[in-house]
Amino acid sequence: MSSSISCTVSDSLSGKLIVLGVTGSIAAVRTIDLVRDLIRRGATVHCVMSRAAQEIIHPYALEYASSNPVVTKITGRVEHVEFCGVGGRADLLLIAPATANTVGKIALGIDDTPVTTYATTALGSGVPVMVVPAMHEAMYRHPAVVKNLEALRLMGVVVVDPRIEEEKAKIAENRTVVMEAERLLGPNDLVGKKILVTSGATAERVDPIRILTNRASGKTGTEIALEAWRRGADVTIVHRGRLGLPMKEIYVESAEEMLIAVLAELDGAEYDAMIAAAAVSDYTLDPSAEKIKSGGELTLRLKPTSKIIKTARSRHPGLKMVGFKAETFLSDEDLISRACESMGNNQLDLVVANDVGKGGMGTEENRVIILGHEGVRSEVSGRKSVIARAVIDALAEEFS
Repeated sequence: MSSSISCTVSDSLSGKLIVLGVTGSIAAVRTIDLVRDLIRRGATVHCVMSRAAQEIIHPYALEYASSNPVVTKITGRVEHVEFCGVGGRADLLLIAPATANTVGKIALGIDDTPVTTYATTALGSGVPVMVVPAMHEAMYRHPAVVKNLEALRLMGVVVVDPRIEEEKAKIAENRTVVMEAERLLGPNDLVGKKILVTSGATAERVDPIRILTNRASGKTGTEIALEAWRRGADVTIVHRGRLGLPMKEIYVESAEEMLIAVLAELDGAEYDAMIAAAAVSDYTLDPSAEKIKSGGELTLRLKPTSKIIKTARSRHPGLKMVGFKAETFLSDEDLISRACESMGNNQLDLVVANDVGKGGMGTEENRVIILGHEGVRSEVSGRKSVIARAVIDALAEEFS
């Protein structure tokens, strides 16, 4: 059953076997969707439940969701060793939700439930462990629980913090849990690298209501930022979005605001690379302080904006820089020629070129050509997550 949805979102967890440990929080009802979200990214999921969890959801629900038998007790098959022992099958033990009781037991090495037995075995054999707490806020604030969570972190356990709402430490959103799993199980080839990404369209104010902008959705830039983050980089994204991404987000609107934000970041910290995926406005104007009355013809006097890439390069000559070159209705030969010209003019290390006249702006898929100083690196078509991976692959090669 699960094979029909495998990799329908991405293949970021393809080939990974994740054991999901479910304990007795009401948030256990969220795990059915969590299992499916992991499978949609290519993971194989096996579930293990405590007795308390079985009083909230039936094991059959997780068996249906995962298409695998659910472990509800340890038998002569020593399931905990099969999956989480030395050389075991699991790539990750993900405990979600994790109650205060379970957190304390894991911290103290107590294994009197199937889930805690898996955890003890995983921690003793080096299998990565991720814990997603869920409980009432008062329990989460208890000094012993705080101490136990810190003890888990010191053991190398990844703790995904809860959302504090309505006097409850609610389980993190499934999207957050999945992204943390992707980062933990990623190739980690960008660990220690600090990367700045610009993304999406900018907007130039005409009056308090109207703006001039373009069709760029920011999907490519967001996917690039997420791909770099999954692979261990410290990422900052500068854009018009407020997406709640697991990285530093800086909100800007105009081209000038983006320029100021980019330079402030690059001047204030040691960045290793900048990926300029934003579709920055080429023109701006002096906005009207009041709404312009409608009706009749309107003439706007436009003036060119500053070039962010060129300015950033002049101030940071050692920075790895990736630029984007969008054109319309060109042959590949002409597109490559213009991309190479942009690479030379802006002293770029890589250029991602595409013909937006044939699609790509605001769509889910695109086709791009990635160029380096030696020429065409690759031609990539498909989902923007696939394109993002190819871009980050090329950048990783530049670092190596």
